[in-house]
Amino acid sequence: MKYYFKSSSNNRSNKGFTLIELAIVAAIISVLLLAAFSGLLIVKQNLDLSMAAHQLEGILKDCQAYAFYTGSYYKVDFYPSLDRYRVYQDSELVKDVQLENVNLHFTNFTNHKVYFYKTGTPSMGGTVTLKTKYGKTLYVIMTPVTARVRISDKPPANW
Repeated sequence: MKYYFKSSSNNRSNKGFTLIELAIVAAIISVLLLAAFSGLLIVKQNLDLSMAAHQLEGILKDCQAYAFYTGSYYKVDFYPSLDRYRVYQDSELVKDVQLENVNLHFTNFTNHKVYFYKTGTPSMGGTVTLKTKYGKTLYVIMTPVTARVRISDKPPANW
């Protein structure tokens, strides 16, 4: 019976991975995780933007309805430099909203205020511009007289 021995220097199957191979695989996995994480951050900011726009839309609609049904004056006061807005019934603070991860970029309401009279009619129509730090923008647009509120990713035609 003959035995043949293979030289261990020629047999690579007995060896594990080299340090360089492991480092390359770890680097590739790190890059993929980083790309996925940054993508998730963008998705989260877009969700925050959408939630903030829908919340503001609801508040404007509620102010109109509450003004009509309660016979009170309502006011929404916007603070673009603070990323905040406040809701007042007559002169009493009802709600203070601080936006997180969303920039209250601009409003075209006079003095950044809109009033709702006892009839539910707004003092004026206007637009509130909300942005993320990555530049995605949503517009909350309220029409004059009817106070119809809608959200758009395009600015109103009269801009």
